[in-house]
Amino acid sequence: MPRATFQTFAIVAITTLLTACASPYGTRPACPTAQQMEQPELLGRWNVQMDGEAGPITIELGPHPEWDGTVKGSVQRPAFQSIIVGDVNQGELTMEESRDGKSVSGNWYGSVAEGSCARIIRGEWAGSDDRSRKFTMRKSIQ
Repeated sequence: MPRATFQTFAIVAITTLLTACASPYGTRPACPTAQQMEQPELLGRWNVQMDGEAGPITIELGPHPEWDGTVKGSVQRPAFQSIIVGDVNQGELTMEESRDGKSVSGNWYGSVAEGSCARIIRGEWAGSDDRSRKFTMRKSIQ
């Protein structure tokens, strides 16, 4: 293979590889506003304070294996663990919680706190039994 052809092939291969590995979210801001928060900022461990519930409560979120841009993970409470899935869109969090992996046992609705660099979310958890509780999620420093 002539040298110029090899160099062209190498450049095309490297460019293709870098494009394939690039995040669909592009470069993320160091301190995203509530409106800028997307799935990458939602990933990781969150500490939760919930009115009327003993702690500690932690949420661990990773990329959902089937739905791009969403998350899947677990909620660990003192008495049990649940599965949780959801997303954040224009500063609004929506997640569904399931204790048995089949039916929804709770819904999380929250707003990203402006000025928190997408590290604090406040909202309300609504249980399937019509209970509701205010919550604050704080991103763990890892």
